[in-house]
Amino acid sequence: MKLKALLLISLLSSNTLSVVAAASEVNMNPGLWQWTAVMDMPGMPMQLPPTSYTTCISHADFVPKDSELGQNCETIDLKTEGDTVSWNITCSQNGMATTSQGDITYYGDRAEGNININSQGLQMRSKTTGERLGPCTKQ
Repeated sequence: MKLKALLLISLLSSNTLSVVAAASEVNMNPGLWQWTAVMDMPGMPMQLPPTSYTTCISHADFVPKDSELGQNCETIDLKTEGDTVSWNITCSQNGMATTSQGDITYYGDRAEGNININSQGLQMRSKTTGERLGPCTKQ
């Protein structure tokens, strides 16, 4: 029984190290990033104004999230391929669920990508760009 447990722990540890090793190869400089999103909603007669927020990005968490939204989010799927990170996330706030599917390609101190959002049947697309501002500050 102990041998099976040790074998399982060893296997899980090596898989985790593989994911971390692959993630650390992404050309992204960790720190405080400013993200700007230009939203597109099908059927909307006018263009929505861009939105911006800042958040710390690290090799442990590549996905830009606006922490001021106060949402409880769960990453369902996270993949890295080269310098591109893709994900599926489900967030809930006040009993309402929002799903997000996106990809961001990092280029050292800048990034760009696309995010598709579905919130209560409302579909939105976002062209997102990011720029590293400097180191993260402790709060």
